[in-house]
Amino acid sequence: MRRVLLGAAIVVVLAVAGVYIAHRVSDGPMGPISGGPLRAGPLVTDANVDWATALQQGNPGRGIELQLVSTGESRTVGAFVHDGQLYVPCDLGFLWRRTPNAGMRFMGGLIYSVKHWHQDAARDGRVVLRVAGKRYERQAVRVTDPELLTALRADTEQGVERFFGARLMPGPADPEAIWYFRMDPRASG
Repeated sequence: MRRVLLGAAIVVVLAVAGVYIAHRVSDGPMGPISGGPLRAGPLVTDANVDWATALQQGNPGRGIELQLVSTGESRTVGAFVHDGQLYVPCDLGFLWRRTPNAGMRFMGGLIYSVKHWHQDAARDGRVVLRVAGKRYERQAVRVTDPELLTALRADTEQGVERFFGARLMPGPADPEAIWYFRMDPRASG
């Protein structure tokens, strides 16, 4: 019996390692699982992008792909346009702690416990975005302006409530419970 359990444990460890390696060398994330660098798709060099149109051409409501240049890791993230600028939020409890679905609160807590991309982006904001199959080199700039944060949080709450078709529970006004990054153009290289 011990041999069977040991053999099963080895198979599980090898399978998990294989999946991890496959995702790390893959071209981008696979759904919610992070992946390797974004390589496929034409690189758009125009600094002026109509983000509302680009997001509509993608998969609305399903997020975009974001790669941190410093780490080579990519992930699927939410994004939205506010006053013509593209923003990417990083929810640290502002939303997931307020969802009426207990299962989603539990999953949000698990995801939060391993989430660190926002700290990496704050240190080195060079990113590559992939939207509708096209890649864009950008500089992720953390938003700290209190007035803009208030507007972005309101936009985010409305979007999430539309997506889920339910109101969020009352929650924290703590600006650290959700970070926003504006995706500014950056020089290539």
